[in-house]
Amino acid sequence: MAEAAPPCRLYLTLPATPSPAIERSLAEIIEAADVACVLLCQDAAEADPALDLRLRELTLAHDVALLVENDAARAKRIGADGVHLPADAALYGQTREHLGQRAIIGVGCKESRHGAMLLAELGADYVAFGPTAAASNREIEERAGLIAWWSEIFVVPCVAWNVETPEEAANLARLGADFVAPALSIWQPEDAAARIAKIGTCLREARSAP
Repeated sequence: MAEAAPPCRLYLTLPATPSPAIERSLAEIIEAADVACVLLCQDAAEADPALDLRLRELTLAHDVALLVENDAARAKRIGADGVHLPADAALYGQTREHLGQRAIIGVGCKESRHGAMLLAELGADYVAFGPTAAASNREIEERAGLIAWWSEIFVVPCVAWNVETPEEAANLARLGADFVAPALSIWQPEDAAARIAKIGTCLREARSAP
C-alpha cells in the first residue's frame, strides 16, 4: 500500500501593520486550520513592540512558527523562530551566523532554480517559488513548473508563494508543494478567515485524494 502524502500546510504572510480586524482573522484561522507558519512582512513603518508580543504569544500558544521578513535583529529580539530572506548567499550566511543553527531561515527564490539550489546547499530550511506581486498567467505556470521540478528532486521543503485562489492551491499541493502562502491581498476582504479556511480545506483534499 502506498504511503499517504504528507500534508501541505498553510504559510500565512501578514502585513507589517495589520489592522485589528486582520489580527482577529489571524487568531480565528490559526484556531480552525492547519497553519504551519506566520510571516510578519516588513515595510517602512517602525516596528510595533506590542504587535510583536501579541503575535509571539498567539503563535506560541498554537505551536505555529513565527518568522520575520528580512530582519534578523527583530526576530531575535522578539524570540521569533526565524526569518524569511531573499535568495542572497552572503546575506544567508550572515543571518545564519547571527541567529544560529536552530533558527528557521527560508529564502524567496521567485523563479530562480540556481538560487534555490545554491541556498538549499548552504542549509536554507525552505525555498519559496512565486512572484511577490500579482501573478501573470506566465508566472502562475512558471511557479507550478518549479514546484513540480523541486518536489521530484530535492528534500528541502518548498513553499508556493503568493497564491490567489483555492484552485491554484490545490493544484500546487498535488504537484508537491509542502506549504502554500496565500497572497497578502487575501486579508483585505472582511471574509479573510473564511477564504483562507477554504484554501486550507482544498490543500487537505488535494493531498488525500487517490
